[in-house]
Amino acid sequence: MGLDVGDKWIGVAVSDETVLIAEALQPIKRRNLPDDLAEINRLATTWNVGQIVVGLPLNMNATVGPQAEKTLTFVGRLKTASSLPVATWDERLTTQQAERILIQQDVRREKRKARIDGLAAALILQGYLDHERMVRLREESHMADDKDLEAGFAEEEDEIITLTDDEGKEHEFVVVDVIEVSSKEYAILLPIDTEEDEEAEAVILRLEKDADGDDVLVDIESEEEWEQVAQAYEELLDDEGDE
Repeated sequence: MGLDVGDKWIGVAVSDETVLIAEALQPIKRRNLPDDLAEINRLATTWNVGQIVVGLPLNMNATVGPQAEKTLTFVGRLKTASSLPVATWDERLTTQQAERILIQQDVRREKRKARIDGLAAALILQGYLDHERMVRLREESHMADDKDLEAGFAEEEDEIITLTDDEGKEHEFVVVDVIEVSSKEYAILLPIDTEEDEEAEAVILRLEKDADGDDVLVDIESEEEWEQVAQAYEELLDDEGDE
């Protein structure tokens, strides 16, 4: 069972009997810690769960921030309250990924909030299941060179950049994609410091070369150009969803 622990809701997902596919369940509305833990244990019994996986919201630089600390405290209490093994799984950008999937499915904004927690939990659990399956395949293959294997299965690190606003305040962004539109390149960025209850809004900047030939990011001043790039990116997401 996968859990996406928030301040107001706990997203829940379970795997099928083959432990290959994660499916979202109805999220748990948080009341108090004892009741929350009791409901998790009830669902674990109902679905014959053998292990619980909790998403850990690390910062984009892999450090433990306030939200991750709250989650780790919750995990500690869950381990005490449950007889099942409890693991954590890096959930960075999982909520944004769930948001993108719901947008691709044309789910209206007011309905996304009701589904995003369960979908985020399913993505957390699916990532964990896929990783465990790879580990099992790796062990069964009896391959000798563990270092090469670790390199082969290592996750790609997200590219993080820091931008300064008009007031001189610095903000960190993760580069989610670089696309080409009308022979020009554009970077699609998502803010890292978005609050949990806020919807992350993508930032689009044009990629150009300075006098030294280095890459620089430039604001798009034309609304028509911005709309053209945004439309191209949405079409790209739709194509990926179809695949």
